[in-house]
Amino acid sequence: MKNIITFICISVLFFQACQPETISPLENDTIGISADSITIGVSAALSGPAEFLGNELIKGSRLYIDKINKEGGIHGRKIRLVVYDDAYDPKLTFENTMKLIETDKVFMLFDYVGTPTAKVVLQKINEAKIPIVGLFTGAEFLRIPFQPFVFNVRASYYDEVIVMIDRWISQGKKRFALFKQNDAFGNAVEDGAELALARHNLTIIASSSYERGKLPDNKNVRTIVDAKPDGVIMVGTNLALATFVDMAIKAGLKGAEYYTVSFVGSEAFARNLKELGVPETIPVYVTQVVPPPDDEHNAASKEFSEEFSKAFPGQSKSYVALEGYINAKILVEGLKRCGRELSRSRLMYHLERMSDYDPGTDVPLRISPSYHSFFDHVWITKYNNGRFEL
Repeated sequence: MKNIITFICISVLFFQACQPETISPLENDTIGISADSITIGVSAALSGPAEFLGNELIKGSRLYIDKINKEGGIHGRKIRLVVYDDAYDPKLTFENTMKLIETDKVFMLFDYVGTPTAKVVLQKINEAKIPIVGLFTGAEFLRIPFQPFVFNVRASYYDEVIVMIDRWISQGKKRFALFKQNDAFGNAVEDGAELALARHNLTIIASSSYERGKLPDNKNVRTIVDAKPDGVIMVGTNLALATFVDMAIKAGLKGAEYYTVSFVGSEAFARNLKELGVPETIPVYVTQVVPPPDDEHNAASKEFSEEFSKAFPGQSKSYVALEGYINAKILVEGLKRCGRELSRSRLMYHLERMSDYDPGTDVPLRISPSYHSFFDHVWITKYNNGRFEL
């Protein structure tokens, strides 16, 4: 009897495995696909306060995509990127997105940079039923409520903040202040910080904000300094945050640690801190959502480093470029799994079932049909030797 039950169970599993994929076609399902190309649209900050992020992210993605195209593409089709600069301005992001969808008629969207820029196009993405992969933001609204057309690769800001706050709590620290960019990005990290602190029955003791694209002023800084926090959670772009650290130190804030999330762009942030003369004895931390780009023990980092050195000899590698490279690896794998019969609905179907894929990061992927985030792992780095190190 036991053998019969076992045989029946195996037979059912085999029957299910042999069934064709059940995929409901979307409107405009195959737009942006030709016999020999796949057209993908990008709107990113190639100028303005976040230009380091946009340029590095796309540099990393292009590095892998160019490699795939040189090898013949994906089932005979090469990827064609249409890239527009939005200067980290939501108005331009929306205009670019409309152009990509309605004029360029792209197959999908990719490598968008920023929270306010993502927020302004989310409704259009849902209306157009167009998938978007690899946004450079950890905002919670892209995850909760569930967004069927959004595929996040990186960990969320909540994932990043909770790692640092738990670390501080373990060291006996309890007083935390917040300095943030006054927009959806700042609000997203603030929400994550409040959730993380609530787990320890703590709240933010003081907060101050500055306007996107500007630098902090004395009033911004004084609000934080007067609160005498153990740690300052910072949210913003590289120069603004480096300026804040420099001003806070000069205003007399002693004994505090400074922390920000990966969006800052570690290499640009380190350069700004060095230019402003911030001593390396000041504890400044950045959480990362990818491993170090020069980590020889990590397969993804090693592959990226080798390809980068060949394509850009003498240039410095960045966490952001590695993230772009990993974004492209995940996208290409999803496209490959679709076979020659490529469509938006088939891509989404296969992306949702890629938890078995290893891009070489040595951490498991969490993606599923009901959860559209590939990673939740976070690395902590500290300012040292003119850069951020594990």
